[in-house]
Amino acid sequence: MTTVDDLCRAMDAVAPPRLAESWDNVGLLVGDRAAPLDRVLLTIDLTRPVLDEALARGCAAVLAYHPVIFSALKRVVAGSMAYELVRRGVAVYSPHTALDIAEGGTNDVLADAVGMTARAPLRITLPAEGLGLGRVGAVEPVERAALLARVRAALGVDHLVVAGPSEGNVTRVAVGAGACGDLLNEVIASGAGLYVTGEMRHHDALRAAEAGVTVACALHSNSERRTLGVLAGRLRAALPGVEFHLSASDRDPFRVVG
Repeated sequence: MTTVDDLCRAMDAVAPPRLAESWDNVGLLVGDRAAPLDRVLLTIDLTRPVLDEALARGCAAVLAYHPVIFSALKRVVAGSMAYELVRRGVAVYSPHTALDIAEGGTNDVLADAVGMTARAPLRITLPAEGLGLGRVGAVEPVERAALLARVRAALGVDHLVVAGPSEGNVTRVAVGAGACGDLLNEVIASGAGLYVTGEMRHHDALRAAEAGVTVACALHSNSERRTLGVLAGRLRAALPGVEFHLSASDRDPFRVVG
């Protein structure tokens, strides 16, 4: 019988929790390791519609990239997500920055989306292992407009929010899934001509443009969601007796109107 513990062990192999940033909250956040497991729903954010979907599918666990419990809880009462998860017997595992830093994780999937070849972390967080946040590396010479079109297609989005130069070839690109504006110093120092991320503050976008770096923001979770399909494939190989489904309800809270 496959259990929640088997899912935890499989995720430990993909994205060991020890890789996560010190401020993060990763691993099994809700549930019983001994509970049987036959179906898992993968999502970026565990919202009410996603929980309803998990229950309708009969999923014993949700793999939610963003931690559903982040800071300390003082109450677990009816109506709260934590209460509903425990009451319904749904386990939740969240990898977050452990998956960002891990080889083959969120940032490598985003690097693959832009066609990056040889690559390295933008910021080393684990010197002994040479691992860290973001990725930077070479791409075949490509016009910025063509590369932005490639990113839109790979991420399945119709729009990107772009700052900085709009013309000219680039041969070096950086990526940082999620909210990675704080990696901008490393991006500029790396010589990357284009930076793909989820979101960036106004003044950081101005600074990037002044440095000649094109910034392309896909919205926070849109820059991360592509990794779910890759992760599901790896988990299916590790746990062949378990069904892994990508949430149809999971989406970025922002949308383009007009």
